[in-house]
Amino acid sequence: MAKATRSDAVWTVIDADTLADEQRFAYDEYKAKYRLMKEAREHFENHMQSAVELPAGKRLVFGYNFGKLSVAVVDDDRKPTAKANAPQSLSSYLAGMAQKGR
Repeated sequence: MAKATRSDAVWTVIDADTLADEQRFAYDEYKAKYRLMKEAREHFENHMQSAVELPAGKRLVFGYNFGKLSVAVVDDDRKPTAKANAPQSLSSYLAGMAQKGR
């Protein structure tokens, strides 16, 4: 069987209310810390944006891969984000994957 790549992945939203108590606690703890990180990142990026003057129609974007800070100036042609699939339970998702032979 060929190894799945990120482009092969079909993402499914899991309903967090269907997780076991220990899993839900760990997930909620992760989400709380993620919210704090996003706030700090937004504060940093807004501070950086205000420190530079860009031509009209351009924007500054940030990358954080592998712990390194990267920036780029790109066209400000943002498109709407894709719609997520409807949430489902983890057990339903895994049952569906089993039916598909995955």
